[in-house]
Amino acid sequence: MLFGVTYDAVAIRELVGEQVGFAQEAAREEGCELYHVKPHGALYNEAAANGEVAEAIAAGVKQVAQDLFLMGLAKSVMVGVFRRAGFVVLREAFADRRYTAEGLLVPRSETGAMIEDVEEARAQLVRLGRFSDTVCVHSDSPGALNMLRGIRLNAV
Repeated sequence: MLFGVTYDAVAIRELVGEQVGFAQEAAREEGCELYHVKPHGALYNEAAANGEVAEAIAAGVKQVAQDLFLMGLAKSVMVGVFRRAGFVVLREAFADRRYTAEGLLVPRSETGAMIEDVEEARAQLVRLGRFSDTVCVHSDSPGALNMLRGIRLNAV
């Protein structure tokens, strides 16, 4: 289920392919190159737990580009799916989000889903460091800049 409705893998594949194509075109117009794709929001969370959704994302990206990095939640289903599809995967840890017992992200709609304490975030990154290649901090969170300053990777 995605966005509260049953997902359609074909639609996900097509939409992802279209969006990645648009992003590549926009980057080229600015003299840049797209080098990674990170699913976002509910799609990301669904793909972390649902291999069929992750497969649809990988297939969508593969329609337009096969040499991009794909980002996925460290230790989730999507990492293995993306690798089997032939992509180099960047495993992502979240500094400012709490995790469920299953290793998925607590939905932001739930009370306490966000970590606001810098020391708690640093401790979480220390625990997750060996499983991840990159770290996410949500820039739309209050105190995001302070969080980034406090968790400087060379200090973790």
